[in-house]
Amino acid sequence: MSQKSRAEALAFLTAFVTLFVQLLVSRMVSAKLLNNYAFLVISLTMLGFAFSGVILSWRLPWFLDNLEDAITSSAALFVLSTVGAAAIFYHADAGTQIAFTRPQFIIDLMHWIPLSLLFAIPFAFCGLILGVLLSSPDLPTRRIYCFDLLGSALGAFTVIPAITHLGVERSVVAACALLLAGAFLLTLPAGRLCRMLTAGATLVLLLSTAFSDRLFEMTYPKGSLLAAAQQHMAIEHVAWDPVARIEVTRIPPPLNPEASPFPSLLGENRIFLTRFKRMLTQNNYAFAYAVDYDGTKESLRGIEETIYSAAYHATSVSLPQVLVIGVGGGFDILTALAFDPADVTAVEVNGATVNILTSTYRDYFRKWVEDPRLHLIQGEGRHFLETTDRRFDIIQLSGVDSYSGTPGAAHVFSENYLYTTEAFSRYLSHLRNDGILNMMR
Repeated sequence: MSQKSRAEALAFLTAFVTLFVQLLVSRMVSAKLLNNYAFLVISLTMLGFAFSGVILSWRLPWFLDNLEDAITSSAALFVLSTVGAAAIFYHADAGTQIAFTRPQFIIDLMHWIPLSLLFAIPFAFCGLILGVLLSSPDLPTRRIYCFDLLGSALGAFTVIPAITHLGVERSVVAACALLLAGAFLLTLPAGRLCRMLTAGATLVLLLSTAFSDRLFEMTYPKGSLLAAAQQHMAIEHVAWDPVARIEVTRIPPPLNPEASPFPSLLGENRIFLTRFKRMLTQNNYAFAYAVDYDGTKESLRGIEETIYSAAYHATSVSLPQVLVIGVGGGFDILTALAFDPADVTAVEVNGATVNILTSTYRDYFRKWVEDPRLHLIQGEGRHFLETTDRRFDIIQLSGVDSYSGTPGAAHVFSENYLYTTEAFSRYLSHLRNDGILNMMR
């Protein structure tokens, strides 16, 4: 392979890993901090690239004279800094996330901003690789830039199935391994220091794979749902989806509803409350109770006292046909089953949640998941309505925010299109004449 072809392959690979890891970091940030802060990741990437530009403007001749060693060393340092920044970010105390005064907000901001800034370091090393390739007079700049763009595009697409099948943490390790191996094989560096860095980065990747659960064990922010769970309850299962990180926690039954900040979600029937045994959370902030349902209506006695049942009390339709958008732990489904529906169609956007309901915790949820009246669909709510001509007596959406920020903007939610004017028009068009749209936020 010629030098130019190897340079093009390096540009493609580096850009691929850069975009791939950038999106993974946005998932990490939105899983630990409030989703509003996920947009910071773009700024962190640009900060890292800016820092690499400063270094190259100062030491470009050295990088060009030692091109092979510089590229592989940068790849090795990318691996070390990425794994290190992620581990520190996961384990560090991020302070509280919800401030009620401006001084408290500033204090909290100063607490977690340094943690987030750590992620600028890996992108500086990617910037060094791309910068030196684009700056070399011996390489075709336009072709290098073309392969840079192609790699970025593929990285943005590939990250979705990677999160689904590997999860965020393993995807990060895989991306690091890909860049390190590719850089080494395409440059074959001769420098001793470079080879030592490569060996060290390889060892870190092996240890990260072997001890992934311990290395990436999340310390949740003070005051959050899962911070309390780490101290007093048991977080049993964590799964990643491109939309959000889903956690399943075993909880003590909330037998004192008066002390709850959301008593209308619980009702007052203490026998029913003893069935509140698990909770599903999305990115630590959105939550849904998972009731231990044994398949009998008696086990749901008390659910009619909760706010979820409002539409069923209001409707005059017997045996209603129900659409639930956003399944979570199934509370809306159980509410529908308690009122003898003819049919319940449930649409859930999170593949990880569907897998928890139908596979990982199948024995816990099977009594309602396998109810013949229920049709569980993995998909996006509005897309489902666009593809069906069915009309319903009740359409229920209960807290369908996943608290999953995207790096595109400060207040972008994955389900924000469920609240638009067009969405409400679509909901209303799928109601029967006496139908009810019940939305809780």
